[in-house]
Amino acid sequence: MKGTPRMQRVRIGGVDVQMSRIGLGGHEFLDDGRVRGMAEDFYRAVMPGTIWDGFGGDTRRRVLEAAYECGINVFDVTMDSEKEGLGRNLKELPPPYAILVQTRPEGMVYGNDPSDKHKTRLLDYDFLRWEAERAAGLLGRDKVEFYNVGLYPPAVRRHRGYVEKVARNMERLKGAGLIRFACVDTLSKEEVSLRMIETGAFDAVFTNVSIVCDGALQRVIPAARERGMAIIAREAFAKGALFSMGEAAGIVDRAKVAGASIRWILSQGVVTTLVVGAAEPEHLRQNAAAAESPVLTDEDEAVIEAIRRTAAFSEARAVQDAVFADGLAPRPLMKRAVRGVQRRMRRLVQIACGRSE
Repeated sequence: MKGTPRMQRVRIGGVDVQMSRIGLGGHEFLDDGRVRGMAEDFYRAVMPGTIWDGFGGDTRRRVLEAAYECGINVFDVTMDSEKEGLGRNLKELPPPYAILVQTRPEGMVYGNDPSDKHKTRLLDYDFLRWEAERAAGLLGRDKVEFYNVGLYPPAVRRHRGYVEKVARNMERLKGAGLIRFACVDTLSKEEVSLRMIETGAFDAVFTNVSIVCDGALQRVIPAARERGMAIIAREAFAKGALFSMGEAAGIVDRAKVAGASIRWILSQGVVTTLVVGAAEPEHLRQNAAAAESPVLTDEDEAVIEAIRRTAAFSEARAVQDAVFADGLAPRPLMKRAVRGVQRRMRRLVQIACGRSE
């Protein structure tokens, strides 16, 4: 393993924290490329306390070693199985430099917990504090560096002052030393994300950015950058669907598609860290190498243009635009349209053989 990180780091805001241009996502993958846990039993996988066997195994340890070799210092994990796996792996393979870990309050966001239908737990500071302590314990850390919060738009409509109350709780968690930074997750949708940014309580934005989904570049990212917030991007490969679009365009070299996507994202000049997934160490090394020179080549532009001409790209783009904008306004017709394109997108993802974030 190389002793000195070679990846470019970016300083955030007015604090002495530097983030690597590429971060490692916590998802592990089944043989067919689907996300472990979530693809097998989604609702069980995202419930607090669910720890699946097999996470953090030999392959994942080798991926972690590759991350150290590349100089990656940003790690994102979601469900508890990923938290526990990363925490165990960090004890087995201590990082050779300071790292930053991002995670979320499990079962409290996005609308995936039927036991908290109206998402009131995010308003309960004592419960939220317990959850932050629990997450840090699974990770084997004294605090969570980035606490990623997505607000469920129906909960924002239902509870007066919901965004502001959650923001105050984030400030209290920071004051208690349980988290270092609070992060806006744009799965909250555009309008809610903007309201979260306006509170001033959040330090970063975690958002989809890709050639398929660039809605955050219009309003959310500029608003965040005005406040000096870090921009953490994800879904460079649209959950693997980008590779099937490449195949539809006659491009079967997945490394070529991945490299073009990574360079397109970083060439926008607004992303602090791009979180990517990796099923194998070599996948991560290739993605890290693509970030070394974030300038689009003529070949990259040809790849992207070919993908944009496919029917699959047009359909996926319609999904992403509709879903990102479907926030506070109660628009039943829009919601039905979104559900329709989401169903078609799921079919597209199912046929994608590539690994995703």
